Amino acid sequence: MTTVTAVVVSLCHAFAPDDRHRFGAHDGEGERIVRQQVRRDLINLAWPTATEQLLSLATQMVDMALVGRVGAYAVAAVGVATQPLWLTFGLAGALGIGVIALVSRLTGAQDDEGVERAVSTASGLGVFLALLLAAALYFGAPWIVRAMGAPPDVYPHGVLYLKILVPGLMGHYWFLTMSAALRAVGETRVPMLLALGVNAVNVVLDWLLIFGYLGFPALGLAGAGLATTIARLAGTAGMLLVLLRRQGPVSLRWRTLWRFSPHLSWRILRVAAPSAVERTAATLSLIVYSVLINRLGTIAIATQQIAYVVEDLIWLVAIGLGTSCATLIGQSLGARNPERARLAMLEGLRVGGIFTLAVAASFLLIPGVYMRIFTTDAQVIALGTMALRVAALADIPMGLVLILTGGLQGAGDTRVAAAITLLGSWGVRLSLAHIMINILGWGLYGAWIAAACDWVVRLLLFWHRFVRGRWMEMAV
Repeated sequence: MTTVTAVVVSLCHAFAPDDRHRFGAHDGEGERIVRQQVRRDLINLAWPTATEQLLSLATQMVDMALVGRVGAYAVAAVGVATQPLWLTFGLAGALGIGVIALVSRLTGAQDDEGVERAVSTASGLGVFLALLLAAALYFGAPWIVRAMGAPPDVYPHGVLYLKILVPGLMGHYWFLTMSAALRAVGETRVPMLLALGVNAVNVVLDWLLIFGYLGFPALGLAGAGLATTIARLAGTAGMLLVLLRRQGPVSLRWRTLWRFSPHLSWRILRVAAPSAVERTAATLSLIVYSVLINRLGTIAIATQQIAYVVEDLIWLVAIGLGTSCATLIGQSLGARNPERARLAMLEGLRVGGIFTLAVAASFLLIPGVYMRIFTTDAQVIALGTMALRVAALADIPMGLVLILTGGLQGAGDTRVAAAITLLGSWGVRLSLAHIMINILGWGLYGAWIAAACDWVVRLLLFWHRFVRGRWMEMAV
C-alpha cells in the first residue's frame, strides 16, 4: 500500500469508530463485505466516468499537440481564450452538483416520479444557463481576452478562437447538466459513449481543418476551434436523441425539455448556489493566478497551458472518482444508510490515492517526455520540465481534495466546501503566488509552489470536515 493511501486509511480507522457506533455499522466481517460491495459499485460507476474524462484529456492533448505545430502564439491564444472558460464550466458544474445531489437522493428513496420531474427541471435550468453564458462569452470576447493579459501578438487570435467556440459551448453546457442527471441514477456509460463520439469527431476534424488535408482548407488555429465546436454540437444532438428515445425516469419529451418545477428548482439551486459561489470565486482566483503567470511572457503562457493539459491526467480522473462518490453517497443517504455513504468516500480515497501517486511519480521522473508530446520549442520544453517536477508535489493532495470535495457536495454539504475552497484559493494560493512571482522573482516555479501549498491546506481542512461526520446529516 502506498504511503499516501496508508496515511488516509489509518486516519480513517483512527477517527471512524465513533461514527460506526453512532450510525449502527456492521461488525468486522459485515463491514468487510459491505466495503467490498461499495468498492465494486464505485468502480462500476467510476470507470466509465474516468474513461470519459480521459478521452476528453486525450482529445485536449491531441488538440494541443496539433496547435503546437502552428506556433507558440497559437498555444498561448488557446490558453488566454480557454482559461476564462473555467468560470463558465464551473457554473455548469455547480448546476450539475445540485442535480446529482437531488436526483441521487430521490433515486435512493425509490421516488421515480420525483426523479422524472427533477430531470425535466434540470433540463430547463440547463437551457437557461447555456443561453446566458453563450451570450456573455460571444459579446464579451474582446474584453475577456484583454483582461487575461494577452500579449499584442496573441490578442486577436485569442478573440477569434473564443468566438468560434461559443456555439459549441452553448450546447455543451446543457450536455453537462444532463450527463449529471444520468450519473445520479448510476448510468455512466451513456455519457462515456457520447464523449467517445465527440472526441473522435474532434480529432479527425482537427487533422483536416488545421492543416488542410483531403481538400479541406488549412485554417490553422481557427480550424482547431471549428473542429471543437462541430464535435460539441454533435454531442449535444446525440444526448438529446438518447433522452428523447429513452424510457424510465431519466428521459425527456419535447414538451418537458425546458419545463420548470419551482419547488424542485429551489432544491437544486439550494445545493448548487454555494457551489456556484465557490466555483466562481475559485475560478476567478485561478484567472488572477493565470494573469500573474501571463505577465511573464508568451513562453510562460505556452508552458503553463501545456502543463495544465498534462496535469489534467490526475485532475479529470479525480473528478470522475469524486462524481462517483457523490452518486453513491447521495443514493445511500436517500436510502437512509449513512454508513454506506462513509465507506463510499473511503474507497474513493483509497483508489484515488494509489492512482494519483503513480501518475505524480511519472511527472517527477519523465517530465520532458510529456512536454515533447505537445511542442518542439526548446524554451517551452526546458521551462515545462522544471514546472512539472514541482507540479508533481502539488498533484498528490490535489487528487485527494477533488475526491473529498465531490463526495461532500454529493451529500449536499456545499457551504463548507465553498468556504474551504475560498480560503485555499484566495488566502493561500494568490497571496503566495504574488510574493513568489512579483517579490521573490521565482517565476513559474514560484507559481507552482504556491499551488502546492494551497492543495495541502485544503486537504487538511476537507479531511477534518469528513471525519466529523456532519455531512451525513445534510438535507437536500
